[in-house]
Amino acid sequence: MSWENAYQPRQESSGKAVASLVLGICGLLVCPFILSVIAVVVATQARAEIRESRGRIGGSGLAQAGLILGWVGATLYGTFFLMVVVVFYGS
Repeated sequence: MSWENAYQPRQESSGKAVASLVLGICGLLVCPFILSVIAVVVATQARAEIRESRGRIGGSGLAQAGLILGWVGATLYGTFFLMVVVVFYGS
């Protein structure tokens, strides 16, 4: 057995990727539109950071999930806002 393969350091996850996931979840549940938009921005930054690290930093799945949740939250609450405006001010 070779000692070179015996130890491989753990891949560090991106803090921005974790933050984007948390913001995406909170964007759906707590503060709808604002946190969803921030989740999209942070997830985009996290994906760029992960891509530039060339394998040192992981968490691309977390960043992807945060990006998706951010877009879903922004779309849902944006659509809801437009429907409210049309119902109350359309007549």
